[in-house]
Amino acid sequence: MMSVKMERVLDTLTNHYMPFTLLSKERMSEVVNIVRFIEMREGEIFQITGGAGKDYLFVVEGSLNIITDGEVRSINGPEETRKSPIVLSSSPATSTVVARSDCIICHADRDMLDELISWDEIVHLMEETNEELADQLEKVRNSLVFRRLPSEMVELAFSKMRTVKVAKGEAAIKQGEEGDSYYIITEGSAEVYSIGLYDDEPQKIAELTQGDAFGCEALISGSTRSETVMMKEDSILSVLDKTDFEELIKTPLIKSVNQTIAKSMLDTGHIPIDVRYAEEYDEGHMEGAILIPLFELRNRIEELDRSKSYVVYCHGGSRSAVATLVLAQNEFDVVSLDGGIRDWEHELLSVH
Repeated sequence: MMSVKMERVLDTLTNHYMPFTLLSKERMSEVVNIVRFIEMREGEIFQITGGAGKDYLFVVEGSLNIITDGEVRSINGPEETRKSPIVLSSSPATSTVVARSDCIICHADRDMLDELISWDEIVHLMEETNEELADQLEKVRNSLVFRRLPSEMVELAFSKMRTVKVAKGEAAIKQGEEGDSYYIITEGSAEVYSIGLYDDEPQKIAELTQGDAFGCEALISGSTRSETVMMKEDSILSVLDKTDFEELIKTPLIKSVNQTIAKSMLDTGHIPIDVRYAEEYDEGHMEGAILIPLFELRNRIEELDRSKSYVVYCHGGSRSAVATLVLAQNEFDVVSLDGGIRDWEHELLSVH
């Protein structure tokens, strides 16, 4: 629960500070996740580092000096940063803040603020032509696929989606069927079942809720559906047909490289991920490869480090493309090996 002081500070930002004044109430509710507030007593010293881009620093209360690269800037009150925030140098540069009085400062990720502003513009544009569609888009604001798409593609992708209702207990897709669509849960929830290589009965492998997507595996690999998605309650799905999926989502998000580039990446610190079955891995795999079979990826994704870069491979490239999309949606730096390990001309290790 947000403290009274935090509510007061957010209210101050909303009403008086650019670019917070540009954000809708819906976006302002997300601001608390992308900013940090730092309280300082008079005389305290604090060092602060910007992010990958040039972050913003706002003075909400008090006065301070900020020292960067030997240059000192004095801020005598909040009004000095309301229309023009302090711009922090990008990492690894560090600025030193010296409080001249008790103060509260706000450190904001500039890129994420830009993203929130862009999303508000997208929703506003859609409201002008289709208010119901804009409302559906708002409900899947945090869908991983939309968070990773370029902002100019979001409106186009969602405008091409159709809406379907699926009743509780009904399967939206079934294992073994041909894949012709991609789905995002606008309202409701579902369970995912799959019959694996060694299973006699379907096994529950995941649960999905509002904003979650499914159905991409068959569209990317060209094979049949590998899972059944059963609705836990009456639900509403947004559906994108295969052709539009390939143009608007698959192409922007899946990066593939040939083996020459992949070898160079691996030699300079990228980590290989093998998404085949364990038996295939034992026959031959890249040195240092992390084995995560594709069907386990959804549940094991947090074993990976978002600060690292990865090259994903399988036998021929289909499974690795699916894994790359999943990882890209989850904000990993990842590429797929084109042609898979089948065409790999370099040394492989085996388990004897």
